[in-house]
Amino acid sequence: MALQTGKIDAFPSDEIALEMMRGQGSEMTVLEPYMDHYSIGFVFAKNPEGRSLRDEMDAWMTEAKESGVLDKMLDKWLHADEADKYMPDYEDLPAENGTLVFATEAGFPPFDYMRSGEVVGFEVEMAIAFCASRGYGIEIIPMNFDGILPALQSGRIDFSASGFAITPERMESINFSQPYYSGGTKIVVSSSGDVGKLSFFDRILDSIEKTFVREDRWKLFVQGSINTLLITVLSILCGTLLGFAVFLLCRSRGVVINTVTSWFMWLLQGMPMVVLLMILYYIIFGNTSLSGMVISIVGFSLTFGVAALGYTPRRTFFRIILPQALPFMTEPYRGEIISLIKATSIVGYIAVLDLAKMGDLVRSRTYEAFFPLIAVMLIYFILEGILGTLVRVITDRMDPRKRKNGLLLKGVKEHD
Repeated sequence: MALQTGKIDAFPSDEIALEMMRGQGSEMTVLEPYMDHYSIGFVFAKNPEGRSLRDEMDAWMTEAKESGVLDKMLDKWLHADEADKYMPDYEDLPAENGTLVFATEAGFPPFDYMRSGEVVGFEVEMAIAFCASRGYGIEIIPMNFDGILPALQSGRIDFSASGFAITPERMESINFSQPYYSGGTKIVVSSSGDVGKLSFFDRILDSIEKTFVREDRWKLFVQGSINTLLITVLSILCGTLLGFAVFLLCRSRGVVINTVTSWFMWLLQGMPMVVLLMILYYIIFGNTSLSGMVISIVGFSLTFGVAALGYTPRRTFFRIILPQALPFMTEPYRGEIISLIKATSIVGYIAVLDLAKMGDLVRSRTYEAFFPLIAVMLIYFILEGILGTLVRVITDRMDPRKRKNGLLLKGVKEHD
């Protein structure tokens, strides 16, 4: 976008991504000389299990190269029509030796990307073929690139591939397989005379078709919105109950309980949300089978509960204190809900396909910066409006000034 609008004159990128951009009709010229060269490999944990699995992968890759299977696979994903880029069935692999968890960014076509709601690509097919040949089942997880290394180190995943360039510095932290692709980085400049081929209206229609219609990408936005809404609503409910329960616990004014609670609140309020989620996912619950969705709800419930206020005993609270307090707490509460919805955009770091992550996946596939971002923004506004309206309706129902006569407390005069 910056190149096309003249804000920059050129930018560097790897040649595979540039070929995909040109295939999507991007208006640019690729300068042929390479800036540098790189080799790409699978990554494994820096431990005995990771080294053993890496050695198995190297053995399989040597066989696949010698038989020509790897070259055919690469040629298919680089040059074939999209309709011919089929994926093998991996759901029912025998898995005599167990199931391996494979993670990828799913945003680096043609190596790994999302198509019709499924993670596909050259690296993904290689991972499936390796597991099938060695008696493993496979579970494929899309996740943010920055979350892959912590996932490897914590044991959440067994191996990964997402365009990892092999470098000496990276080899200090992870085990690389032998390279399966070598390429380079090139410079891109704008194509003279290409801008303006389509009218403004036609370009908008083209963007809409690529962003929402092609490969049923609208389903990604729907799935992401559902995940975002589910995390938000459950976090609000659990966080509110947690905050109320903690306050009741602290009403005894015990020094120990109040000190621990104050320290816990200080810790959560001062910690960036993405750090909390990654600590919960990779460290505290690292050896459990809890999904990223469940841990996201746990993390956001904790932070939302910190904002909850304390209350008096149950009946007095619900019949007297809360109705009087609601008019004053509604706006801060709605503000916390809106903040929570926007904060969920980081859950991609722990392998959750929320609305923001789905937008990123679509942009990586279409190279359209404008429409996926606008779509995500509008959906966030809609979700915020729906939940904000729901809170307002609930508040109005509980406001004593808006109660019907039959709901007034006995012994209380209507005009007192």
